[in-house]
Amino acid sequence: MVSISVFGELSISGVNEFKYTNADRIMEYRNYFSDKLQLQIAYDSFRLGLKYDFYRPKFNKFALINESMSDAVIEAMLDSEKNENYFDEYYLQYESEHWLMQTGKLEAVIGSGMVLHNYYNEDFETDSRLIGGYLNPVYDKWQMQILGGWMESDKTGLDDEYDQLGAIDAKVDALEGLSVGASYVLYKELLTDEDNDFNNLNIYSGNLNYSSALFDLKTEFARSKDENDLKGTAVYTNLTSYLGKFTLIGAYKNYENFDTRISDLPCVNHSGQQLEHNWDSGKDEEGWMGEVKFLPNYENEYVVNYAEGWNDNYKVRLSNLYTEYKHDFETWSVKAEFETLEQVNTENTNHWYKELTPALTFDFIAADTPILIKAEYQYKEEENLMEEQSHFEPRLQADVAIGDYSLSVAAERQIGDPISTEEGEDGDMWIGGELAITIIQNTDIRLFYGKEKGGVVCRNGVCKNQAEFNGLRLTITTKF
Repeated sequence: MVSISVFGELSISGVNEFKYTNADRIMEYRNYFSDKLQLQIAYDSFRLGLKYDFYRPKFNKFALINESMSDAVIEAMLDSEKNENYFDEYYLQYESEHWLMQTGKLEAVIGSGMVLHNYYNEDFETDSRLIGGYLNPVYDKWQMQILGGWMESDKTGLDDEYDQLGAIDAKVDALEGLSVGASYVLYKELLTDEDNDFNNLNIYSGNLNYSSALFDLKTEFARSKDENDLKGTAVYTNLTSYLGKFTLIGAYKNYENFDTRISDLPCVNHSGQQLEHNWDSGKDEEGWMGEVKFLPNYENEYVVNYAEGWNDNYKVRLSNLYTEYKHDFETWSVKAEFETLEQVNTENTNHWYKELTPALTFDFIAADTPILIKAEYQYKEEENLMEEQSHFEPRLQADVAIGDYSLSVAAERQIGDPISTEEGEDGDMWIGGELAITIIQNTDIRLFYGKEKGGVVCRNGVCKNQAEFNGLRLTITTKF
């Protein structure tokens, strides 16, 4: 960080990330270059933020290329990877003791995100950030959020077109440990490229938060109504209790017609998944989760987490069990985990899926060198229409750190064939290693070489098929 003092305090800081990727794209090995420069310039109470992205071309990790495709299809998919460069982030901010004001491209969240969460999802490269303004006054017992602007449309055929959004959120500390709040959101979703062809969605919500020495309670409720008189509701509650050596967590959700892109709905299960991969999160789902954490002493930890979810006619269901036991010895620790996930959908498809994942992790120090070894033996079973398959996916990972160097190596094998072609084939092997080095004081280098398994990846109620990766990735990150 560079700091200059003239009439006020001027500081400049930033991060630059350069990445080179050499990937096997079946027909050829392709080279990809990217550079992301992020700057922050602060002067007294003002801050200017800029982020510029440069791709030559932009690597598409969701391009599901496989050997069964024709050369023409593969070539068409590769041609869609274009050179891109743009300002990914820009804002001007003023902050004082009681006021925060911001204009530009910004993120925003109300409560848990159930009602509103504008952000960039790096896992899936989806962007719901707002181009507009934000105002946040904060005083002793109350605060507000007022925001409005435009969001780039995510609909096919509406490139360079924008949805519109405005919101106001207020929270008051009513009593010691107790706060209550209310919010209103107007989301104008663009339907076609014609002027004023929007679906106006109105959302009203309230929330309550209570914190004490015995328990913490968070609850939210929302109602929505759009131009077509389609009504939606959403309820989310989380209760955490502290009873001596026990920590008890309970959560409940109930969403109906609340599946807009501005909502980041809590999944209420340990695996972080929606009811089923072909079921829209928030459309029609209810569920609960319970967790017991027991720490009898400093050496042992026990965790049991169980969740169930369902739609209104029980044709779409989920169950998820996670258990963990950890024991810390003087110089090493061991953790045993077991997780099961089962999903069924007979509403709009005939699909049943189950996975079992036992795992064992050893964390120890050998000759002053920290070492972590993790072994998994995942079993997957799937039934789709008249087809049924099952397979195993054993995986072994080892992490070693020596001074400024760290190495992570993972090997995974598939035993048996799945239904999905993106999951690999019987006998497939994925071996990859990443070396991380810290050079100078502010620069990190990460080098990956090998193969990574593709397949369904889920984050926060969203699932996508990610392609297998085979090749090399070099990332150089510099902070200043």
